[in-house]
Amino acid sequence: MTGTGAHVPDTQAHATVVVSPPVRYCLPRSARLTSPQYRAVFDAGRSIAGRYIVIWSKPAEGTARRVGVVTSKRALHTAVERNRARRLMREAFRLNRHVLRDGVDLILIARARIVDAGGRAVAEDFLAVCRRVGLCRKESESC
Repeated sequence: MTGTGAHVPDTQAHATVVVSPPVRYCLPRSARLTSPQYRAVFDAGRSIAGRYIVIWSKPAEGTARRVGVVTSKRALHTAVERNRARRLMREAFRLNRHVLRDGVDLILIARARIVDAGGRAVAEDFLAVCRRVGLCRKESESC
């Protein structure tokens, strides 16, 4: 600043800011079941129920861990409830898929009480059911 009140620009104040690309937290398409794969899991798979979800599982070819999500109008009456349940179940799978064995196809079915559950409770229920079915890796200590 000078005595006259004029502003003298600082030449080093204009630094270049590098912005990294946004992180995508969505479930990739390669981790989702297609319509014919749903039928294969229901026909050849087995199911076990937890507090908030029912899991149908079937061994799959390759190392992919894929998931399908089902919500019914009978259990979850409004579209808002069904959409929230789908988000909670997909997120539980996404956060814990590294714990699952390679080569498994899962279908997650929402139960009515998922409406009152939070994300952490659904994720814990998902892991508990996976442990009972034997879907967790042996070397994984977190499952």
